[in-house]
Amino acid sequence: MIASPLSPATQSDIMGILQREQDHAMSLLTLSPLLSSLLISYANRAAALESASATPSPDSEEWRALQATVAALREENEKLKLETRDMAGKLEAAEGSQEAFRSQVSNLKEVNTTQQDDIASLRAESSEVKNKYDRLTVDSNTQLAALRVQVSDLEVGLESFLNAVVDAHRLGRHSEEN
Repeated sequence: MIASPLSPATQSDIMGILQREQDHAMSLLTLSPLLSSLLISYANRAAALESASATPSPDSEEWRALQATVAALREENEKLKLETRDMAGKLEAAEGSQEAFRSQVSNLKEVNTTQQDDIASLRAESSEVKNKYDRLTVDSNTQLAALRVQVSDLEVGLESFLNAVVDAHRLGRHSEEN
């Protein structure tokens, strides 16, 4: 043991104080599960830091393995940076293509709208022309029927006239003969 400059009575007093504080701390831990959990978490982190802080010697195998791992990670990091730049370039190109595609779609929509307007206009015009055609057909059929009636009337009149002429000619011949 190491010789202490404190007297045995002082050491006994200090041990008594420490014992009382330890008992008090244990009673607090039993009363508060949250405090207990925090203390255990702190103790685990402190233990992890103590074991991690032990730096291996630069000549050791562990040190060389760590340096090789760091070099491999740096190399992988550079590859990932290059891939990221490449992907960013491709993404920019894709965005440009997408914008050009959107522009083409917008132009096609405008053309389609114009064509739809033209079609609607042509349909209206076609309907108007069909209505005129139908009216003209009805009018021409009406006129044709009227002309047929006139022709029929003229034929009847002509036939009556011819019969009258024939009758007159017969009477005139008959009277010449008598």
